[in-house]
Amino acid sequence: MPLQLPPPPPPPSGSVLALLAALSNHDPTNRDTHALALRARDDALSGSPAGYTDLCANLSRALACHDPRTVPREDLRRFHDSDPAMFARCAGWAVADPADGADEASGGMAHWNALRQLAGLLLKNALVSPPLPRDVPTDRLGRVLPGHARRMALDGPGAAAEIQRALYTCLASSEVGIRNAASSCISSCCVVADGHPETMAAFSVSNWADLVPFLLQCVQFGAGGGGGGGAEAPGDGRVEEQAAIGSLQTLRKLLEDIPHRLINESPGTSFHDLVPALLACLTSRTEPIRREALSCLNCLVEPMPGSLASNVDGYLAGLSGLAGDPSPRIRCLVCRGIVTLLGDRPEYLQPHVGPVSEFMLKSTADADPDVALEACEFWLTFASLGDEEEVMYMMETVLGLLPRLIPRLLENMVYPPERIEELLESNRQDERDGAERAQDLRPVFHKSKMKGGDDDSDDESDDDDEFDDDNQWTLRKCSAASLDTLAGMYGGGEHVLPHLLPPLGQCLESPDQWRREAAILALGAVSEGCGPHLAEHMPRLHPFLLGQLTAPDSLPQVRCIAAWTLGRYSSWAVGQVGAPGGDPALVARVVEAFAGRMGDANRRVQVAVTSSLGVFADAARELLVPYLGGLYKVIVHALDTYGTRSRLVLLDAMGVIAECVGQAVGRDGLPAMYVPRMLRMWNDLATADPFDRSLLPLMECLGSHAVYIGLNFQPWALETFEMAMSTIEACMIMIAHDEDDLDDVDDEMTDPIICAIDLTDGLVEGLGPNFASLVESSPRFGPTFPSTVRGAAIHAVPGVRMSAYALVGDLARHAPALIQDVLPELLKGAIESMTPMHPSLCNNAAWAIGEICVRCGSDPAPLRPYAPGILSAVVPLLVGNAVDVDGNEVRVHGLAENGAITMGRLACVDPGFVAQDLPRFLVGWCDSMSKISDHVERNDAFRGFVAALRANPGSISGGSAGHHTAGDALGALLFAIVSWHLEGAADDALGGAYSFAPFPSQHGELLDSLRGLLRDLKSSLGEDWAEVERGMPPNVKRLMAEQYGLQVS
Repeated sequence: MPLQLPPPPPPPSGSVLALLAALSNHDPTNRDTHALALRARDDALSGSPAGYTDLCANLSRALACHDPRTVPREDLRRFHDSDPAMFARCAGWAVADPADGADEASGGMAHWNALRQLAGLLLKNALVSPPLPRDVPTDRLGRVLPGHARRMALDGPGAAAEIQRALYTCLASSEVGIRNAASSCISSCCVVADGHPETMAAFSVSNWADLVPFLLQCVQFGAGGGGGGGAEAPGDGRVEEQAAIGSLQTLRKLLEDIPHRLINESPGTSFHDLVPALLACLTSRTEPIRREALSCLNCLVEPMPGSLASNVDGYLAGLSGLAGDPSPRIRCLVCRGIVTLLGDRPEYLQPHVGPVSEFMLKSTADADPDVALEACEFWLTFASLGDEEEVMYMMETVLGLLPRLIPRLLENMVYPPERIEELLESNRQDERDGAERAQDLRPVFHKSKMKGGDDDSDDESDDDDEFDDDNQWTLRKCSAASLDTLAGMYGGGEHVLPHLLPPLGQCLESPDQWRREAAILALGAVSEGCGPHLAEHMPRLHPFLLGQLTAPDSLPQVRCIAAWTLGRYSSWAVGQVGAPGGDPALVARVVEAFAGRMGDANRRVQVAVTSSLGVFADAARELLVPYLGGLYKVIVHALDTYGTRSRLVLLDAMGVIAECVGQAVGRDGLPAMYVPRMLRMWNDLATADPFDRSLLPLMECLGSHAVYIGLNFQPWALETFEMAMSTIEACMIMIAHDEDDLDDVDDEMTDPIICAIDLTDGLVEGLGPNFASLVESSPRFGPTFPSTVRGAAIHAVPGVRMSAYALVGDLARHAPALIQDVLPELLKGAIESMTPMHPSLCNNAAWAIGEICVRCGSDPAPLRPYAPGILSAVVPLLVGNAVDVDGNEVRVHGLAENGAITMGRLACVDPGFVAQDLPRFLVGWCDSMSKISDHVERNDAFRGFVAALRANPGSISGGSAGHHTAGDALGALLFAIVSWHLEGAADDALGGAYSFAPFPSQHGELLDSLRGLLRDLKSSLGEDWAEVERGMPPNVKRLMAEQYGLQVS
């Protein structure tokens, strides 16, 4: 039985052919015609449902029209009259004398098929992004009014069915471009349909009932049914082969984008039969059929439908049968399928791990780099798996391969010859002009400023960028990452180093600098997994690395990787300073080497060395202090000479140094060396463009230095303050001028404002109470500073408000008079900002309110109007029912802790603010207090808690609403109190040997309060206390007796 294809649709209209001709004509002399065509297309699509449907139908007909000779003469004439030249190219041969020959027809068909592909693209765009009706009402800003946002849809179910049938016929086209266009249109419509049920319901997988059956039919013919099976002869067999390829491409795209929907919403029988048909295609003689079928099967591994699970042996056999396929693309897919199985379904691979691992080791050395890369992913994926039973079993097998695998990975880290040529040419280009190219620059992002509690924000560095000079994932990078993870998995010393050191030594001693460079990369890659076991070798390896960095004749790539690897071994170098038999001068030599290479003319070396300097500073910390004078001289020179990217990395490294050495950056005249230069640079950049994103790290760096320089920053404080205020002012004005709707302003546009606010906050932290006199000394910005703070605190962009409340909190702490007049608006804005929709903003707003409470002391008057709002905003953070805009529970580290601190500080001002509602959140408050790490903030939280509980003693029993039992509340409170004693205690302090720490001596007043509270609770709770006491671990009983004077049995 032959393949059943739908009958061809009618030919397209002449007007649509004319439209396609005009849209495909990009002659610069015909721009007006092209613009008119675009307008005509948009008018036809948005004019009415009938017009939209007619154009979509005609576009599908044009896509399916394989021969212009099927178009009626009058429609061809309309096409001709619209653009005679285009008509002659596309269809002129169709009305010419046949004696003109096939070559002219062949050339004309190429142009005709280009029109068809354009029709397919327009059809896809019209279906997946239907326009709004032309007459839809809008407001003055062009936004659709509520209730009028319905987009165009096909007029009647018959229209969608006609388009679908036309797409089916195109999947069997002999033209690759036509098949691709139809496949893309089908898959895109299915992917988008569920999100637009009103306009695209007919194209969803669940409603497009014959889609999967049709695709299955074509795949079955491609697998051999009906005479397909990859036959190359013309005729029906060729059509079936083409239909199989087009259908497989469509299935692959659907399985890549919506695998679960395709599995769950397709007709069950058809999808169940699909996997066997795909497996049969793996033996096809036609390479595209084998390739697309294997791609489809690989996509099914992660969702693992029952039809694949029951045929998994056939899938594994298919992978095995294609392991030696002559096509590198198929061998890549074989490796990808195995890696997908390993990562998502290792249980299916475990029985075959021996031969599979051997095959992947062989493929890791494949002559085709793409195949080798896909195979190398196997080792990276394997070493990243958990400790499931099947993984432990596989570890034994892979362990036996390490003697061959590790040298292969090292070999793969050597740049291939073609890449070496590119790098050498890049080196020569750098030597010739040294100009920075666009590809050398990367986007700059502002790092948000978090306040209060524990700031565990993870600042990811570009640590792995030194694997290569671009962002492409390569065999070299994958091999280095695999070696890194394998060293970590196997513990390095016993299993990895014996097989790494011999080839590593050979490469390190090689006269070939590229092999040496690969060996240095490998040495850096194993620094974490093998670091302790390499310690005995480091006295020889570390000087070698320093020599490779400083050698005048070393390649830039060798200098880069040597700097990166030195950074990876920073901890070892620092450890040598005080170690017995160590080298006390090693830190000095490393700093000298880095400082010497910071002046390298090569930009990549500048970036690598400066980045590694920051890593080394993080390890050396105070050991760096003696060398700051010479180091900052080099830094100032680099600020003058570096290009944009190198300077950005340098500023980041300066910030790291300031954080690591603290106030030392402000001593011995150091600020006079670098602060004026940074201010000049800021002025130059901001004058040219206040939105210049290279200003962001500059302001961040200045802000971090201002904190640590402290009062020594005063000579430049006024200039810095006024430049920060000028930046805020200029950016606010430009945004207001360029944006009609401030709600459309995003974080990126306001990043300069955010950085300027953060820098101002750095001045507040550094200058302390002296910041108030600094503001008063500014005639331009002093009078308007409070209103500037208020404006930032109510800004539409959450990032601006987040930084503003960090500033507000520090102003409340150090210079409260500056915000006294705007305090009501700040408190109201802070309450409104305490929404978990923006956790970081919520965190800072809560912290700022807490600092305002501290400043109020025992005067509740400023807080009384806002106390109910503060309570309503903080309680959800404590009881764990904070939700985001979608109703999902919000669990953000530090948010509950900051809520507990704020609640405590509010209660310290007036316990009555919180006492009445205490039963609602008492247990949550105790749980959150136990997690606060800062002693001062924990003290404030506990003091407020004790005061609130004293004001409402009955809340310990849950109140009239029974929010909790007395036992639950007492248990939470006792655990919170015990948390004071866990610092430095053993992990098993509750049940192991007694190791509780004493209560911090500086908080003796709180200790007395807690002792009194516990005594009163014991006497008042009776049996509830006795029940809790019976469940106390012996160590807690001893703690209660020794520290709190309680007699417990």
